[in-house]
Amino acid sequence: MMSFSADATKPPLGLVVRDARPADAAGVAAIGIASVPQTYQDICDEAVIRSIVEQSYAVDAVAASIDGCAGDDDAHFLVAVSSGMVVGFLHYDCDGAVPELHRLYLLPAEKRKGIGSALIGELHARLTPGAGYVLMAIVANAPAVAFYRSHGLVEEARVDGPTYMHEQMGVDFPPDAAPAPALILRFTKPS
Repeated sequence: MMSFSADATKPPLGLVVRDARPADAAGVAAIGIASVPQTYQDICDEAVIRSIVEQSYAVDAVAASIDGCAGDDDAHFLVAVSSGMVVGFLHYDCDGAVPELHRLYLLPAEKRKGIGSALIGELHARLTPGAGYVLMAIVANAPAVAFYRSHGLVEEARVDGPTYMHEQMGVDFPPDAAPAPALILRFTKPS
């Protein structure tokens, strides 16, 4: 668990990054329900956004993800908590072909306060030297791409986002959903 004090480069005073608990599922779901549509409203097909929210942010689906990461050294579902409220989260695991950071979202009002950096910093601190992961970011989501690059991720490949999410994460989309160009970014912790 990581705590922070306030200054110009750190998250808000009192922010705590810790492993998610089952009781956090509703707060995490609320963040996804608020953040995903706002983040992708002008860059992804509405049917894609709706499918992600419905399948990934039902409280039961979030609780299953939290439970799946609990007690697994190769999986981390982290939450950022401020004043007793979940304000951000990160989901990482090694269940696929390669370790993957599946999602990192904050409440919309909490962006640009260092909370995302606190979450990714805690994940990187937990990785062993030489370990790494991939993540998929929609090309048109320039703030996210810049954020990940600023934390050491580099472009590895280009894919269609909905196709990747279906194949790697099991999200089902309508057959007529528009494609969304995406990047596969890779992080490797220095040895």
